[in-house]
Amino acid sequence: GKLNSNFARVRRGRSPCKMSRYLSYSDPGIKLCEPLRLKEPPPRLGIPWLTGPEESFKEYLSKRYKGNSSIWCGGRFATGQVWPNAISTFTLTFGPGAWYFHSLLPIVRPGLVLTSFLGISQCVLAAVILVTFFFTSAQNPGIIPRNESIPQELEQQMDLRGVPRHRFLKISEITIKQKFCATCNIFRPPRSKHCSFCDNCILRFDHHCTWLGNCVGLYNYRYFVVLIYSSTVFLMQCLYVTGCHFGQEADDMFGPDYGFLDVLWVLSEDTSSVFFFLYCLFLMFAVLLLAVYHTVISLQNLTTNEHVKNYYREGQNPFDYGGFKNCQQIYCFPERVLPEGDDKIEAGYLPFGSYSDGQSFDEL
Repeated sequence: GKLNSNFARVRRGRSPCKMSRYLSYSDPGIKLCEPLRLKEPPPRLGIPWLTGPEESFKEYLSKRYKGNSSIWCGGRFATGQVWPNAISTFTLTFGPGAWYFHSLLPIVRPGLVLTSFLGISQCVLAAVILVTFFFTSAQNPGIIPRNESIPQELEQQMDLRGVPRHRFLKISEITIKQKFCATCNIFRPPRSKHCSFCDNCILRFDHHCTWLGNCVGLYNYRYFVVLIYSSTVFLMQCLYVTGCHFGQEADDMFGPDYGFLDVLWVLSEDTSSVFFFLYCLFLMFAVLLLAVYHTVISLQNLTTNEHVKNYYREGQNPFDYGGFKNCQQIYCFPERVLPEGDDKIEAGYLPFGSYSDGQSFDEL
């Protein structure tokens, strides 16, 4: 099909469409055990929701799509479990947020909501959270088109189940196992995974976010990271403002020399603000842990899926080129497979010398 025409371009030493250089590593007809070096850098990813997918991807997503996601705008957007997942999360987070802007912030900063640094920063952060929430939950995370059938090039590589055997890729002189997806009839690109919730193979699959009802992958991961960072800062400010509110209430009722018992009395009289404070405290710790976690795995160039499954032994991650280069690739050049250098593709059905039995080769 049209997907295989992209692979034909790889065999001529050219890059496939900018949808992802990762697809170059999935060519079913690549010459075995013969290194193929792609010196041409992949085209810049741009803004996927604005430019949209290339024609071959658009044709699949618009006419032949078979997964569980709902496809919108020619493949620019793909939503998963909107109800109850995404809508419930939106209601439980933005509902209290609206109450905070309407009833609490104006009390602490009367007349200064749009003129003070705190008020302006909270408005900006709220807008960032709204935008990134939408794009994380609604943007196509990187759905890989399926083949209608098993490619002819693989007919001689079947196992006893009638499915092509797994093969091995050598990347950065380290061997990783590449599994054939029997649902999508493709070799999964490196770092990709078939999501059982959305029924799609996703490029650079990080995780399926139940709260957002969508996968987090190559195209919406950056929005996800901005979402958790901005939410952390916003919730810290909410806790500060709520604490100031309790202090103002105690000062109004008992004077500037109020004590601990006076504050407890204020808390007993303002249960809605207390509930909001505890709610923000819980959410703040949750998203703060997420922010720290994704900072750590970004520095190591790991996905959540790879880290949770302990996919690489220590020192055996072929995509780890140091913290700075790793983050530069993830957040500035996500179209690249490797943080630096040419793509050198070498595939075979027998392990290369760099294969380690101690390394985990569970399904990615």
